[in-house]
Amino acid sequence: MLYQKRLIKKLAGSFLGVASISALIGFPKLAQADFRSSFSDSSTQSILAQNTPGTMSEPSSGTTSAPNTTNSGSSSLSALDKEFMTKAAQSDNTEIQISKLALQKSQDKTVRNFAQEMIRDHTNSSNQLKQIAERKGFTLPKGVGADNQALVTGLKNTSGSQFNRAYMQGQIQAHTKTEAEYQKYIKQGQDPDLQAFANKISPIVAEHLQMAQKNVAQLQ
Repeated sequence: MLYQKRLIKKLAGSFLGVASISALIGFPKLAQADFRSSFSDSSTQSILAQNTPGTMSEPSSGTTSAPNTTNSGSSSLSALDKEFMTKAAQSDNTEIQISKLALQKSQDKTVRNFAQEMIRDHTNSSNQLKQIAERKGFTLPKGVGADNQALVTGLKNTSGSQFNRAYMQGQIQAHTKTEAEYQKYIKQGQDPDLQAFANKISPIVAEHLQMAQKNVAQLQ
């Protein structure tokens, strides 16, 4: 009987020892499994957070965006700028229109040669002025203006030698007035593009004036 009890205790001790060893062996695996599970869950959550819309970090509020530059257009032009461009355009329109009349009405070689040169030069200056005006957002007049309309109307109602003299005298008056406008802008204007234009065209206007004065003397 005593032997049986000792045997039972021995067997029980052996069983508990095996169980304890198994537990010790199994625990690291269990802990490792829990760690892997925890790491996997943490990694998955991190990846999902990076790829889920709306979870990306917002850019720093200190980031500077590109400046929004706009063309201020004609608002940057002064009253003098607008006045000069308007009168220069009207002068070109007048010269082209009355010189075309001269080619239609006059048979005088001097008048016709002068008219052809006026059409060429004033068409050229008109095109240059249009390019400047377009860049600045300013609309040029298409007509001759009230100041020049009387000259145009008078030439339409004139013919022959009277037309030749009236045309050349009108050219003296027109170029004298135009040259004064150019000189005014050269002295007072501030826009660099218009300054360059005025300085380029003014000598041509002055040359036209001298030619007109010479031609009038020849016609008389």
